[in-house]
Amino acid sequence: MSDEATKSETSISPWRITSWICCSVVVISVIFCVIIAAIRSEGLTQVTVTALNEEAEPRDHALPLIKQKDALPDYEIVVMTQDGFKTRLGAKLNTSAKDGLDWTLNDPISVAEITGVRLQDQDKVISDAIAEVQITDKSVVAGNYRFDFQTEHSAAVGVQSFFKTPIGIAIATAFLIAVILMLVSAFFLLFG
Repeated sequence: MSDEATKSETSISPWRITSWICCSVVVISVIFCVIIAAIRSEGLTQVTVTALNEEAEPRDHALPLIKQKDALPDYEIVVMTQDGFKTRLGAKLNTSAKDGLDWTLNDPISVAEITGVRLQDQDKVISDAIAEVQITDKSVVAGNYRFDFQTEHSAAVGVQSFFKTPIGIAIATAFLIAVILMLVSAFFLLFG
């Protein structure tokens, strides 16, 4: 009898081991989520484009009876992300960029996800790319234009960006499986 009592005290149920492993996976998943989300939390909120030389700005047309103001470009900013999506920030019609043009994003986009920012002359048929840059600094010069980027850190941007990464998807899946196994383990420990 004492051998059986000792044996039952020292043996650990497989369900208890499973629940410990699952709890560890959940804790590690949450820690990784917080760390990676903090790294990816910098979001682009505003782009300012300034023409360095007003005379070098493209013109829509050079017709004699058309006002020169109407010949100015219809500047548009397009933000491209890793997943292939393009976010158009709208056009500034017939406007010079000599004093700087601002585009504000309604929802910040994680800088870690952005592959490029394109300045183009908007057209109904085909828009002409004027300059395209990557966000490598707060201010980037390409051709005749200076791009100034305004960013802010946001937990929401970091978490959304985290769950778009392959490791984020893997951790979310592991977290879900661990929670399901914890519930099954708890059921068998209580009723088994």
